[in-house]
Amino acid sequence: MNNIDFFEKIKYSFTQANKGKEDVYLLVNKWGIYSYIIFFFVVDNIVKFNQIKFIDLLISSFAIVYFSWHIYALIKCKPVTPKISDEEKKKIRKEKIKNMPKSFLKKLFLQESIGKWNSVKVSIAADLYFITLFLSYIFEK
Repeated sequence: MNNIDFFEKIKYSFTQANKGKEDVYLLVNKWGIYSYIIFFFVVDNIVKFNQIKFIDLLISSFAIVYFSWHIYALIKCKPVTPKISDEEKKKIRKEKIKNMPKSFLKKLFLQESIGKWNSVKVSIAADLYFITLFLSYIFEK
């Protein structure tokens, strides 16, 4: 697998994501962040300043399909959280209440993160933003 060229790696990652076997970290960072940067700074400006409506529709449609696929792949590949019984939930709540003062001090002195973000949900929110952005270009024309 070391001598596979660039496009075969992309194809392999794409098929793994469609099967639900791809790593979520790779989906968020490689398929997500790079595409957000490219679509926001390059493709968005091409659509804004282009005067040919057909090309704008084509590019916007591609962007919508890509980000829709990205949402599908994220949902399919996200890790499954185990179901917790009510008793275990109560134990977890008691532990959180017990550790709250220590946690507050750690957050106050920036030793612990203030908020823990679910990277899958944040990526889905960014995908939805880009879908609505490019949908607005389609309906604007």
